[in-house]
Amino acid sequence: MNRCYNTIKLSGLLANLLYMLLGIGVMCGAGLGLQAAEPNTPEHTYFVKSLVLGGTICMIVMFGCYGLICNLLCVNLIFTLFILICLGAEYLQLHHYHNPSHTTQGSAWQQLELAWHGLDSEPQLMHQYEATQHCCGHNNSTDYRQLHLLLPASCYQANDTYQQQVFPRGCLETLSHSQRYIEHRDKLFMWSIVGLEIFILLQTAALSVLLYRLRQRQRHARRQVPPGVRREPRSNHVRAGSRAQLLHAGDV
Repeated sequence: MNRCYNTIKLSGLLANLLYMLLGIGVMCGAGLGLQAAEPNTPEHTYFVKSLVLGGTICMIVMFGCYGLICNLLCVNLIFTLFILICLGAEYLQLHHYHNPSHTTQGSAWQQLELAWHGLDSEPQLMHQYEATQHCCGHNNSTDYRQLHLLLPASCYQANDTYQQQVFPRGCLETLSHSQRYIEHRDKLFMWSIVGLEIFILLQTAALSVLLYRLRQRQRHARRQVPPGVRREPRSNHVRAGSRAQLLHAGDV
């Protein structure tokens, strides 16, 4: 049982270390997002919540590592309760998922619409947008042909060959693909945190059970009397035989 306990304890420490690294990653990402987000927006609120979540994860990990190192059963049980609370919060966050990129994507979509509809007056806005997003036209490159316009240089891919290739995607499709990629990345990161929390929860529960059994064994071993040894009650007074020996030694 001791080997099993030590193995689970070591794996628990490693899992908590990885959990803390994920929490630090959440805090770093939220800090960078707060610098770019505008105040009093859903995006800003999302990054503030992520920053609080990352700090809470780091505090919980330090508390759990203290219980693992010191072999404290009560601390491990409280740590298990904290993990359950974090799991509930993560489930609610996944169930009511709100991607902060919707605000950014909405402003980017507005920029695209303004640049495309202002193609006659300010074509450099659309050309600059295409060059940065690596796209061509609103839907695709045929939009220029329908308007009887030549393809601008921003629609061509930069390569070393003499044959120029047009970007296959339109700017609207590029924005949609970018939004789906961000949503998939965020959900994958959140599910990885949830999976690690479930793993730590199972480890902590098993460790608490083993620690309780070890404590029970130690208490039972202390109560048992070794064979051939007679346990006598302790007394503070001097026995009669010892008193007689002391008196005899005094007479001599």
